[in-house]
Amino acid sequence: MAIPAGGMGGLTSPYVFALVSFAMAAPLVADLRRSRLFALFASWFVTWTALLAAASLTHPAIARQWSDDPALTLYLGQWLFLALTYVAGMEATREIAALRRELREARRLAGYRLQARLGAGGMNEVWLAWDDAHERDVALKILHDRPSEAVARRFEREAEALRALSSPHTVRVLDFGASDDGVRFLAMERLVGIDLERLVREGGPMPPARAVHLARQACSSLGEAHRAGIVHRDVKPSNLFLSMGERGDHLTVIDFGIARRVDAPEPRLTAIGDAIGTPHFIAPESLLGDDSDARGDLYGLGATLYFLLTGTRPFEGLTGLALVGAVSGSTPDPPSSRAPAVSPALDAVVLRCLAAAPADRFPDMAALDAALAALDLAWTHDDAATCHARSDRPSPRPGLHDDLTRPERRPSARPGLRVASDRPPPRDP
Repeated sequence: MAIPAGGMGGLTSPYVFALVSFAMAAPLVADLRRSRLFALFASWFVTWTALLAAASLTHPAIARQWSDDPALTLYLGQWLFLALTYVAGMEATREIAALRRELREARRLAGYRLQARLGAGGMNEVWLAWDDAHERDVALKILHDRPSEAVARRFEREAEALRALSSPHTVRVLDFGASDDGVRFLAMERLVGIDLERLVREGGPMPPARAVHLARQACSSLGEAHRAGIVHRDVKPSNLFLSMGERGDHLTVIDFGIARRVDAPEPRLTAIGDAIGTPHFIAPESLLGDDSDARGDLYGLGATLYFLLTGTRPFEGLTGLALVGAVSGSTPDPPSSRAPAVSPALDAVVLRCLAAAPADRFPDMAALDAALAALDLAWTHDDAATCHARSDRPSPRPGLHDDLTRPERRPSARPGLRVASDRPPPRDP
């Protein structure tokens, strides 16, 4: 570096200071100790000065500058300016780092330390959070600021619905309330695994035995909800979460955000004619704007089972009015037309769930579970373990990113994953 500097002005060369300033930027960003940063700066000054002194042996112009007071003063003045700038940058960098740490500590909500945003919807955000009181990970759903009365009521209803349920196949609510400044939150258990929509999109249709095994677990969760007078209203593959439990595949029903009680009158929270749920998995009566009962969830689970078996939705490709017309006035192709491994008996079960008239579906989840059990399709722990090893990857729902520093006492967890909680071992349906 000294040789080019000799040809560009020697002690007064701007090349010197541009190059040194650039080289010293990296240690500043690294947030090193002050003593280390001062030592680095001193080493740069001593090394560069020694190189220029050595260069003066072969460059007469540089040798003359060492005896020229204005040149020497400029050289030392530039280094002094660089030193002051370096100190200012060092302090600013340390201050920014301290503010970041304070921000992480300040991002608390009613005893929960917010770690990373997992996802966001129209009404709320879901965060990975650390529960200080119980020293555990939770999924913290936070309602957006200044919600409308209808949105706030729907959020509270989700908490009330989940707290009334105890099935091992229903996501557990650990806490519910509002912060001192009025922000509503819902703390739920953390799960590790993948939702069924992503599983099928990435791995293709699943064997009938596995699909039936998972559907029966969903029957267990939804059946309890229905007996408690709660209708989920948004049963679909992305709201069924798969994990590997002690007894094999374990399914958890999540997101009761638009659930409603059928045993108590309450004001309508959506406009008449508005559909509640996801179109391809909504019962015809809901698409037409009518309130649906538990048989609407039967339709959603039937459409989900169709998707698990075939990798496609019952009326794939249709949207809008064409979808409404097909769902309310026709029968989809049997799953076996797209997945030959599906038996006629399983075809009949799925198509009965997808009947346009609620009265033509199974009367309840218990009846559907009994029909699935009668198929006698065994799915064992070893079968599940083989599938998990071959293709199932623990995977986040969309938007699960931004890993942040966690408290040292936290149990370790892979960034971006739903982390297993302390729920009891799952029971077979």
